[in-house]
Amino acid sequence: MRFSVFALLGAAFLSFSSVGAYASQAPLTVDSDLVILLKNMSPTAIYYPVQIDGNIAEFFAVRAPDNTIRVVVNACQACGPVGFLQERENFTCRACGQKFHVSTLERRRGGCNPIPVGDQNKKMTADSIILEKDFLRQVTTSRYAKRNL
Repeated sequence: MRFSVFALLGAAFLSFSSVGAYASQAPLTVDSDLVILLKNMSPTAIYYPVQIDGNIAEFFAVRAPDNTIRVVVNACQACGPVGFLQERENFTCRACGQKFHVSTLERRRGGCNPIPVGDQNKKMTADSIILEKDFLRQVTTSRYAKRNL
C-alpha cells in the first residue's frame, strides 16, 4: 500500500513538471520555507516544487546575465499554471508559446509573463534566498497553483 501511494504521488508530481532540456528539478519542499542556495544558481533554471497544506505550486530561479538571481512563480499571469520551459536564455509559455528573455524575469508584470516573486517576498542571506511559508501558502492557494492533492 505504501509503495502505491508514493507511486501515485510521484506520477502526479511528474505530470505537471515543467523541466525542459536546459533546466533541473529540485526536490519537493513540503510545509516549510523554500531555501534557494545561491551556490547552485547558474544560467540553467532550477525548478522548485512546493507543497503547502496539500496544495502545490512551482517556482523557478535562474542567474541572469547581469548576475542577479531571478525568482518567479512558474505560472503565466495570463495563461495560468501551465508553466514555462527554458530554451537557453529564453523561457517559453507552454500555453501560448510567448518567449521571454531571462533578463526580463521579475521586471515585467501583467499579460503573459512569469509571475514575479518580488523583493518584498524574498529574504536574502549571505548564501541563500528564502521564500517564507506564509508567502508560499498564498501562492499554493491561488489560481496559479499546479495541483490540489
